[in-house]
Amino acid sequence: MKSSFAQTFLDASKNEKSKDRIFAAHATTRNITDEKGDSVEGPRVLVVVPYDPDLGPSGQTSVLLVNSELRKELTSLLSPTNDAKDALLAAISEQSKSNVDFETEISSAFTSGDDVFVALGRVRDEVQKQKDSIFSDIEYDKVFNEKVMTALGTKGLKDAIETYIRTYNELLDGSTFFKKGMFVYYNAGQIADSLAKNGFFDAKHSVHLKSEGKDVEINTQEELEEVIAKEKELILKDKKLRTSFEGVAKQLQRNAELRDFCRYLQTNDGLLSRMNNPEKLKEDVLKSYLKVNESLFTDLLAKRDKAQKRAAEIAEVVKMWREIGMPCAQVAEGDF
Repeated sequence: MKSSFAQTFLDASKNEKSKDRIFAAHATTRNITDEKGDSVEGPRVLVVVPYDPDLGPSGQTSVLLVNSELRKELTSLLSPTNDAKDALLAAISEQSKSNVDFETEISSAFTSGDDVFVALGRVRDEVQKQKDSIFSDIEYDKVFNEKVMTALGTKGLKDAIETYIRTYNELLDGSTFFKKGMFVYYNAGQIADSLAKNGFFDAKHSVHLKSEGKDVEINTQEELEEVIAKEKELILKDKKLRTSFEGVAKQLQRNAELRDFCRYLQTNDGLLSRMNNPEKLKEDVLKSYLKVNESLFTDLLAKRDKAQKRAAEIAEVVKMWREIGMPCAQVAEGDF
């Protein structure tokens, strides 16, 4: 009888219906109550079997974590999360053309700690609301390498960049269509491409560019790209701006990494206008990578949320067992 008795309580712990192991078709009833007459089911029941190899023959065998099933579940909770994290980081590495440790890069860029999940959680809403990913094509190592970051902190280069940015912004203020901080040629090209890819012009829609009473109707991707190219050419060929850029270039000839960075700037013109705040630029670049891989990003956080929720539930079960004097290991929600 004692094995059947234990099995009945085991069924109760799992919220499963009890049955006779010999006459399985026979109807059965089970009624387990505490001293107050309340029903006892689920996590309030612990069955310790005489021998369970899952508990292991270590010195910790006497410290139970509720039961072996929950212990197995707890240890496997992070497996889907880690797989999703690896998938996202691999996609970012491919997107950025870099093999740096993006788990560390993301953690340090968005928080002062080293927990990548805290960092990703911090920018979750920002990435979701972000309308584009204008820096997604930036080659990470070309910009955010140690020698470039060190050089950007030197007075000579900082002054040269400030001069360039001041001139650049003056030209944007005089531009017909570009507006500082809103619609600049760095993202204008992406807008044109996005409209075309989504069939905007094929559906016979048009874009109206307005500036001080001037209204230009755009009916094709080619027309929009032509307007953007002309505005861009007027800015980049400005003599004062070119002189300012040359001042920056002179500061970037000290080593191969800086010369490589200078060449990269020449083919990514709008990037220099953001180099007075490299920390903020790094955040924006990383968020662009996340936006491009938003499905992987969303999947990772969903799996993380699910794992944390279940770990918290198990922690509550453990807490309850400890309160009623049952021996069990401590489970800290923060560990998951």
